[in-house]
Amino acid sequence: MAAALRRSVRTNGGFTLLELLIAVAILGILTGVLVLSFNDPANKVRTGSEANAVFAEFHRAEQQYALEHGSYLSTGTTDSDIYPSTPGRTAQEITRPESWEDLKVQITQKLYCGYVAVAGTADDDIPSFAEDFGMTQPESNWYVLYARCDADGQSAVDAKYFASSVDPTFQSRNEGR
Repeated sequence: MAAALRRSVRTNGGFTLLELLIAVAILGILTGVLVLSFNDPANKVRTGSEANAVFAEFHRAEQQYALEHGSYLSTGTTDSDIYPSTPGRTAQEITRPESWEDLKVQITQKLYCGYVAVAGTADDDIPSFAEDFGMTQPESNWYVLYARCDADGQSAVDAKYFASSVDPTFQSRNEGR
């Protein structure tokens, strides 16, 4: 009877230390995956909604500028001319550059992403980043809007956004990064 009682205590005695460590390790891995999966959508919403709003303001400003001056205005010539020049995980206070003042861009918020508007005529080549988004050379005056965001703090792969006067559809690549 005593032997049966000892066997019953061993089989119902609970978990071993090894079993508990394995369970804690599994929970840690699942928690890490869960946290990462919640960060990515937050980054997408933050940068995507900002870029969409800024692009809407640039579309408005470019159209108004073209009505007044007969052409669109560039705030830079390539994707390296973005402003602010170092987008990051935290929003940056901005002082509008002179080209944004000339264009009468009304942005007062802090920005996570860097932006550039490149404009030209039918004789001017479109920038390479426009081709990356599938744009072909227009036959009339044009402008393109480009944004680069580093929402995850790892500049190896940045989120990129694009729209143009030819196709104002808001396009994105690597959103949330």
